[in-house]
This record gives sequence, C-alpha cells and structure tokens, in this order.
Amino acid sequence: MKRMKRVVVGLLALGMAFSMTACGGKEQKVTYRGEVEQSGLKATDTMTFTAKGDIVERMEETIEFDISSFDDATKEQLNTAYEEFAGQYNEIEGVSCTMKAENDSIVLNIDVDTTGDAVQELTSKGLLDMEGGDGSGKISLKASGSSLESNGYEKVE
Repeated sequence: MKRMKRVVVGLLALGMAFSMTACGGKEQKVTYRGEVEQSGLKATDTMTFTAKGDIVERMEETIEFDISSFDDATKEQLNTAYEEFAGQYNEIEGVSCTMKAENDSIVLNIDVDTTGDAVQELTSKGLLDMEGGDGSGKISLKASGSSLESNGYEKVE
C-alpha cells in the first residue's frame, strides 16, 4: 500500500509540476496532455489552464488511470487510495475533486480556482508540486507549459 501511495503521489505531482511568474493580459485557455506509466499503472493526464495574460486563474485536470492489468485486490487498494486523495483535495477551499471508479479504470477530475489561497494550500499539503515559486501563490501559464512539455506533455490545439 505504501508503494502504491508513492506511485499515486508521484503521478499527481508530475501532473501538477509548475513554475510561477507574474504578468497581465488577455484571457486564454490552453490544454496539455501527457501519458505516464509507472509500476504498471498507466495514466493519461489532461490539464487545461484558463489564464489572464500569463497568470493562471483556473486549472482543470482529468487523470484517467488504466488499472486493467491489476488483480482485484490491487484495484480495490487503488480505489481506496484515490478516494482518500479526492477527499484531501476537497478539504481545500477553491478545489473540487471527483473520482469515478469502473472495473478497469479510475478517473479523477480536479478543478482548482487559483485566484485564492488554494495553490499555496495544495503546495503545503504536498498535493501540488511548484517549481521556482516566489511564494506569491501565482502560477505562470508560460512556465507551466514549458515544465509540462519538458516532462513529455504535448500542447493540444
């Protein structure tokens, strides 16, 4: 179970690796998609950022886990672990997380309003990995995109 938690945390941290800077401008929406496999757990991560200028105001993330290669006991452990993660996300104001488990997949939908304190709280709880942050709690669209692309994500047109 401890190993599975590490896998889960690793995948979530990878999916939410960001850098921060400040800037203003027009509103835009950008989506990135990446696929990860770790310890037999396959995941497709889709992240959509809504930003004004370079500052992200909302993050929406859908992570689809393919658990078809695991036995029933492991699937149940994964379901329990992801239910716990969804609960941790939902404890934070400005964050909504839903989990849907089916026989061969688990889907997490995470929605974060980044205009309040949610980013700082997620970071302090280890649910969001911020690179190069200045402590302001702001997320740079440009830096986030660069970080995701360097981790194998592709920008979706």
